[in-house]
Amino acid sequence: MKKKRYVIIAVVLIGIAAIISGVFMQRERQKARNGPFEIFVVKKGTIHESIEATGEIKPCTGAEISLGARVTGMVVKEPIKIGDRVKKGDLIAVIDNRELQVDVEKAKAELQKVEATYDNAIKKQEKELERQKALKINAERELEATRQELSFAKWDLNSQKALFSRSTHSTSEKALRKAEAAYARSKANFQKAKDSLRASELAVEKATYELKKLKDEYPQALAIAQANLERARIRFSYSTLRAPFSGVISYVSTQEGETVVAGLNAPQFVKILDDTKIENRIYIDETEIGKVRVGQKVRFKVDTYVRHQYSGTITQIYPAPILQNNVVYYIAVVTEFDNEPRLRIQMTTHNEIFTKTRKDVLMVPNSAVRFKDGHYVVIARINGKKKTVPVEIGASDSKFTEIKAGIKEGQEILYQE
Repeated sequence: MKKKRYVIIAVVLIGIAAIISGVFMQRERQKARNGPFEIFVVKKGTIHESIEATGEIKPCTGAEISLGARVTGMVVKEPIKIGDRVKKGDLIAVIDNRELQVDVEKAKAELQKVEATYDNAIKKQEKELERQKALKINAERELEATRQELSFAKWDLNSQKALFSRSTHSTSEKALRKAEAAYARSKANFQKAKDSLRASELAVEKATYELKKLKDEYPQALAIAQANLERARIRFSYSTLRAPFSGVISYVSTQEGETVVAGLNAPQFVKILDDTKIENRIYIDETEIGKVRVGQKVRFKVDTYVRHQYSGTITQIYPAPILQNNVVYYIAVVTEFDNEPRLRIQMTTHNEIFTKTRKDVLMVPNSAVRFKDGHYVVIARINGKKKTVPVEIGASDSKFTEIKAGIKEGQEILYQE
């Protein structure tokens, strides 16, 4: 049994050796015919024309801010350090705020005073207005009574005059003089009542004006007092620094116990970086910038994660160039890419920008195309013989070149790796 197994194994090994030998001999025969060339059958495919450029990871505009102080005082609390992650609203630092608290309490007291003063004054003036209105009603009644008295006195005087003028003297001169006196008194009382009513009307107008003035002044005085309180509270809030957004502390300049002085420039406490808002800034050589457009796809890698490939889209191209090592570059910005694994600020990126895509075109390996006597040529195998064929080329990528004219699909092209 063992002998038979060994025989079978030997036969299999001999067969494998024969196959390998046959393949090797076929390749040798092919090399003898074609020389040091490989054969490529012309086919259709897609060519992604691209350019390569270096870039770096940068924070987006507004992703990093400097947080400063707007009040003067000693830093009494600062519970953060470089590298700490903070959430929006987290405490960054507290500056001595006792004087500011006093200002807030003063403003509160002034507001309460305004509210109480005007409230009492308005109520008092409302009562005064009601009193003057009541006096006016009394004056109107008094005027009406004196008017009736005057009317009667006038009638009585006219009657006495008529009787006295008769030849019989139906009334005495004494009665006439008495009626004249009564009429004069009634007339004086009527005038006095008119003057009293006018005075009451003026008093009502004055009381109404004073009440309206108080009611008009009250909202203004209240608004001023409330604004002063709000201003005091705002200044008090300046003594407490909080994170305006979530991020990481990238820089700390002031320590607990130090005194800061607010002047024309706010003293800087920390820098906060939102490291989720980053972008890839690619430096495009001036000779290549004409091929780059907003919306083009980009693939890039970083040295830290050499096996991972990121992808994104060009969203902006800076109009002004920069000069590095006497070379002019334009910056293309790539955003909205998947940031896993997480990239860090200042990482160098190696970018491939796809500037043109040609679909369903004839293509050959790049090394198959040569430039000879002012023309591009390829070496084709026609009827078993090598022949140099002029071609018109188009786009190319890292592997293939588009052939626009000169050869057909299915032809054999010789090339060297």
